[in-house]
Parts: sequence; structure tokens; C-alpha cells
Amino acid sequence: MLAPRDDATIVCRCEEITAGQVRQAARLGATGPNQVKAYLRAGMGPCQGRMCGTTVAALIAETRGASMEETGVLRPRAPYKPITVGELADLPEEELA
Repeated sequence: MLAPRDDATIVCRCEEITAGQVRQAARLGATGPNQVKAYLRAGMGPCQGRMCGTTVAALIAETRGASMEETGVLRPRAPYKPITVGELADLPEEELA
């Protein structure tokens, strides 16, 4: 249900990654969303994978014949919410330590 049938369907809108590209990465050896992230940048856009992470994992599981538990999920990376350099520069010094 989570994995689109059409390879032309865009699954990561931020990076414009299609279902076919994710399937190809899985066939080339990507075992989970974090490897696909390294191959294709899926999950590295402004949403940080919040919109596409589950779909990417489902596509990998389907392609490799694995379960979603075996495939895993995207590991969150800081910053969890994108901020500008200006916002970072305005933080009080004690919060940066």
C-alpha cells in the first residue's frame, strides 16, 4: 500500500526522487533508507525524510523481499528542524555550549 506501482511516481518531493530510482538503488545493494539517502539524497531535503521516509522504506522492503522491520527507518540528523545561519548566530552563547 505504501509502495507506488509506477516507477515514475515521485516519492521524495524535496529531492525529486522517483520510486524507480529507489527500486534501482535497492537492486544495487541498498538495504535500508539510510543507504538510499547516501545513494540518491532521498530524505535530505527540507522535510528531512518526514514525508518520504516510510515510502522509501516500503519500496526497499518490496524490492528486496524483506519486512519493514528488517529495512529500518531513516536515522534523524541534527538539526531536526531546519534553521537559518542567522537564527543560529542569534542564539545566546550559553545555549551553544
